[in-house]
Amino acid sequence: MTRLTSLNPWLAAVAVALCVQFPAQAAQERFTLNIPGVSDDRLFTSAAASDAKGCGGHNVSPALSWNAGPAGTLSYAVVMHDPDGQKGQGVDHWVHYGIKAATHQIPAGVGAKSTLEGVAGINSKGTPGYVGPCPPADDSAHHYIIQIYALDLAPEALPAGLSREQLLERIKGHVLKNSSVVRRYHR
Repeated sequence: MTRLTSLNPWLAAVAVALCVQFPAQAAQERFTLNIPGVSDDRLFTSAAASDAKGCGGHNVSPALSWNAGPAGTLSYAVVMHDPDGQKGQGVDHWVHYGIKAATHQIPAGVGAKSTLEGVAGINSKGTPGYVGPCPPADDSAHHYIIQIYALDLAPEALPAGLSREQLLERIKGHVLKNSSVVRRYHR
């Protein structure tokens, strides 16, 4: 009986160690996208809005940061989609892919510049790069879903100029993990 009693504290210690270790490992495996300094579901500032006449913005893409993708990640793709746009038909504001696996952030304002690492896709306006929000003035706030995909595709695997639909079709079976944030904007 003494032997069994002396074993119980050891088993308890092992159980506690395992309980502490597994949640920590699960947290390390989470793949998370965020806009530094801003909590989810907040309004974009007017700077992020389109610089088109009447939209009131400066076409400044948001800063994005994310932790490393899972093992096997070779590149990332970013998409910003407004499901409320075009009366529920949706509007694609940003499609960008071929971002190297070692990259974990995109600075604010570079989404519309050719210097951004990776490959520019085509937004709903038919142009490459970021185009900011510009919902109708009488609409309620639109939702802008920004998604990042960790891919097992090499950065140069996809051709330039893919639309969101074409990108999503091409990455089927290659997404290791994804994460998203939501922003809103109204005029």
